[in-house]
Amino acid sequence: MKKQYLVLAGLLICSIAISGCGSNENDSAQQANVTVVPTESPDEEELVDMQVSTDDETIDNIIGTRTNTASEVTIVNETGGEITEIYIRPYNENNDDYEWGDELVNGSFTLQDGDKALYYYEKDAQDDEGEAITLYDIRVAYAEEDRNECYFRMLPLPTISQITLCMEGTGADSIPYARYYDSDTRREYSTLNDVMERLGISSTDTSDSDTSEEEDDNGTDTQTPQNTPEPTQTPSQTQAPEPTQAPSSDELIEQAKGCIGQSVDALYSAVGEPSGGSEYVNEPESGETGYYYYDTFTVSTTVDENGNEVVAGVW
Repeated sequence: MKKQYLVLAGLLICSIAISGCGSNENDSAQQANVTVVPTESPDEEELVDMQVSTDDETIDNIIGTRTNTASEVTIVNETGGEITEIYIRPYNENNDDYEWGDELVNGSFTLQDGDKALYYYEKDAQDDEGEAITLYDIRVAYAEEDRNECYFRMLPLPTISQITLCMEGTGADSIPYARYYDSDTRREYSTLNDVMERLGISSTDTSDSDTSEEEDDNGTDTQTPQNTPEPTQTPSQTQAPEPTQAPSSDELIEQAKGCIGQSVDALYSAVGEPSGGSEYVNEPESGETGYYYYDTFTVSTTVDENGNEVVAGVW
């Protein structure tokens, strides 16, 4: 009987020992399950570097030559037309008609409305007198036959990274202008007012005209203070039609003739754009000839020895 107790006591001790080992294994297993091994995450700067890509990398339309010293400017087309030709030259305040140089697109692409092109140029370029070139002109032509070439003047390309070519209005009365952000002055600029002033249709002139009309009306009233019936005649004396009155046909023709030998820009400044549109015909004798159809006369243009379109005749 005593042996049986001893055997039972031994079995009990063994079971306790075995139970204790099992508990330790479970605890360590549980600890292994809840242990989280930290994984290294990339720095915030590394994430940014992986995600950021410049707009220039997504632009497929390239003009100019990329070199180690070249600067770049993005040209955005918001004129509403499909641009097929782009010319860029240094601005010359003494001569608007000098040669534009080579056309830059060369049929490699067309710039749809809203598309961008990346232009490479030498930022430190100098003129013939050794002066740094700071202003440029841009000229574009369109795939649409009913669209005239557009000019954008005095653009400070070395200080800007993106320029948007825009159009104010539609049809024959539309006005081309540019918008850009100047990195030197940190301001956004528009050339619209400058273009309107050059064409003689600035808002300043309009306000001056309104002021002069008011002064004339006041003068008329002071000259007839005692005639009581005259206030009823005031509507007949109003000069309201005058702002819309255009020069006579003969005057316009003479102004157009005064532009013979000059650029189409000079013609537009003198008599405005043609109401009947324009077209180009390859004449056997004179080569490519442009015809601009106004209400009462027609203007023909030709290409001079420098490759510039100039007014040739008026009839």
